[in-house]
Amino acid sequence: MHTSTREKHILIELLVSVLVSAYYFYGSYQLSGWTQIIGSEMAALISKVIIIAIVASIVLYAIFSRATLEDKDERDLAINGKAHAFAYYSLVGLCSCLVGLVMFNEGLGLMGNNIQISGPLAMHFILMALMVSGIVKSAVELLYYRLS
Repeated sequence: MHTSTREKHILIELLVSVLVSAYYFYGSYQLSGWTQIIGSEMAALISKVIIIAIVASIVLYAIFSRATLEDKDERDLAINGKAHAFAYYSLVGLCSCLVGLVMFNEGLGLMGNNIQISGPLAMHFILMALMVSGIVKSAVELLYYRLS
């Protein structure tokens, strides 16, 4: 099975995104359960995540993808457009779920049963939606390249 240079780049992007996202969300949840943002510990976690992402990208690109990318043709542009559409719809869907959760929370608050959605929790939900949409984009691109 032949894998093109563009597919290798997308696969590396997907792997780095998944690994870095999992490490960040696990680490940030371990700090405070997303109820508050702890300054120095969160700054240390973010710097670790950035360093891990950079090092992982450099190592994976150096090992698996040494060839230069060729220019995009019509098929590449079509696949890229479809992947961006899927990412957009997943982002809109996840943000709509967050808005629905906030509205549901306010409705429960009127009845006296309030679930606290703090600023850090909402921030992590939005960040999670952004990460998921990036992962969806890469996964859909890879899927369309494999299917064509």
